Amino acid sequence: AVEMTGLPKGAVVEVEIAVDGYMKPSKWKGTVSKTTRDGEALIFPKAAWDYEALLKVRQQRPVNVIFKVKVNGEELPDQTETCILKSINECPFYVLMDEEGEDFDDFSWLFAAYVNENHPLVDSILKEALQSGLVSGFTGYQSEDPKEVMMQVFAIWNVLQRRGIKYSDVSTTTPSKFVVSQTVRFIDDSVAATQANCVDGSVLMSSILQKIGINSYLVMVPGHCFLAFDTGEGEDAQTIGLETTMLGDNELNPVKDLPKLPQKARLKEFQASYKTFSSAVETGNEALEEHAEAFESEEDPNIQMISISDARELGIMPIASGQEK
Repeated sequence: AVEMTGLPKGAVVEVEIAVDGYMKPSKWKGTVSKTTRDGEALIFPKAAWDYEALLKVRQQRPVNVIFKVKVNGEELPDQTETCILKSINECPFYVLMDEEGEDFDDFSWLFAAYVNENHPLVDSILKEALQSGLVSGFTGYQSEDPKEVMMQVFAIWNVLQRRGIKYSDVSTTTPSKFVVSQTVRFIDDSVAATQANCVDGSVLMSSILQKIGINSYLVMVPGHCFLAFDTGEGEDAQTIGLETTMLGDNELNPVKDLPKLPQKARLKEFQASYKTFSSAVETGNEALEEHAEAFESEEDPNIQMISISDARELGIMPIASGQEK
């Protein structure tokens, strides 16, 4: 935006803002019908972002933001600000408005954009989960049976374990005095690298659950993130926690190798996987209970339950994360 002072009432103002390589010249022209005593005005031209260029930014870099202004046809000197453009994978969590940290703007809803139930990988993972034989179909809440819902979640958990997803504590971001952010991989990056930090694993699981109609949450607590999901719809539904960093606790054969295994070996793998899944649920539920009051008060920006379904209703859509091969 452009902030101006000393404007006479009725002034015709033209504003143009451009960002080298990332935003085309974005213009606004109009008459300032009202001003304050100091002739102040704050003008926001609609930004013409180059979304394809923004999507390719995987490392932070400096950019020049150029501001051009005319008042009653007279050009004012151009203003240029050098800003830091962050990676598309660096998600702002909250912004501190003072050094004490008591006043903040919450941006945690942005994490819902990394959950991508429309990604082609989701369908292939669900297909593998069906091939494992743990469930006959993914029907979400249609059965109205919480046990059936839990079994669907376990089938997804099991197939991600069979894909070799391991926990990796890679979440470093460039420090900022006022902006608290978190590195989040897109789901294709997590699957390709077979590793995920706490947010990545939760985003991956959430993407698949949303695809089959199970409401999910990204649960933020100090220094950590895990998943939660509802076992049904309505007020009587139970919300279950799931500690996704425990995905890598088992070494399981890929789904394609299951037919080659003796029945006893297959059963042993499923039992080991379910034992880990149960432990992950227990750990997640304990964390939900521990922070229940803070979730309700919403006073601590580090403690949040981000409902993906609510975010979708607010218009927060998935980022299309496909990279050029």
